[in-house]
Amino acid sequence: MTQIPSHQQNIVSPKPQPNIYTVLLIVALLCMTLTVAVGLRHLMSANGYGLSFGDLFSSADKIIR
Repeated sequence: MTQIPSHQQNIVSPKPQPNIYTVLLIVALLCMTLTVAVGLRHLMSANGYGLSFGDLFSSADKIIR
């Protein structure tokens, strides 16, 4: 049976830094921003719905012409 020397019993090794989680969070935020930007561009383009930016946040009664 192996024993740890008594002077090293209270040493706890630290966890590795969560760098991969930071990278994944940044990638997810970039993808979400890109998706919202493409969606807004499509809604505001002439080929899409042709809405103005203000129309996107107003009630549907005011948009119907």
